[in-house]
Amino acid sequence: MVARCGRLGEINGATLASSGHAGVAGGVVMAGVAQVVGLVAAVVPALVKAGRKGAAMGKASRDKGARGERELVRLLKPCVPDGWTVRRAMAYEPGHDLRVVDDTGNVAPGGWAIEGKRYGDFDVGEVVRGPSSRWLDWWRQTLRQADQVGRAPMLCTRGDRRPWWVWTHEALGGRAVHIELTVDGRTVCGTLLEDVLHEVHSG
Repeated sequence: MVARCGRLGEINGATLASSGHAGVAGGVVMAGVAQVVGLVAAVVPALVKAGRKGAAMGKASRDKGARGERELVRLLKPCVPDGWTVRRAMAYEPGHDLRVVDDTGNVAPGGWAIEGKRYGDFDVGEVVRGPSSRWLDWWRQTLRQADQVGRAPMLCTRGDRRPWWVWTHEALGGRAVHIELTVDGRTVCGTLLEDVLHEVHSG
């Protein structure tokens, strides 16, 4: 009986010890869960806020780009011959931003593949000093899109409170002041759009 009691006591002791360990482990698990919940509660609002901010910034950038395209359309329309006009690309039309079309909407053969870049911090200095990697990306995108449709590339850039610059392989306008640089072995000329428009309007 004593031996049995001893063994029972040992068994009971072991059982009680196991129950104690289980309680401790359960407490650790619950504490860990609480920490995770607390972390999620702290991080998720920040992520949501950052996501909303990023979405708002993306929308603002798209809106600025769209305003820039509409501005370019208004400025370039007087430069095309009678019977033709300039419009923004439709949603189903991939590639360059602006199209020169006739009265029935047919795209002019040849001509320009016009890409517009309207960024608040753009300044022509980043082309003259560099050119910058950002501007090079824009120009090479313009080249790819022009090659796809067999037209000449035209990149138009503007920053906040700064004039439009037009970048082509050849200088525009006979008297317009322009910048020349070499990109990938070819000459690129930058011309102030206002100078080109002045020559067009003055005949």
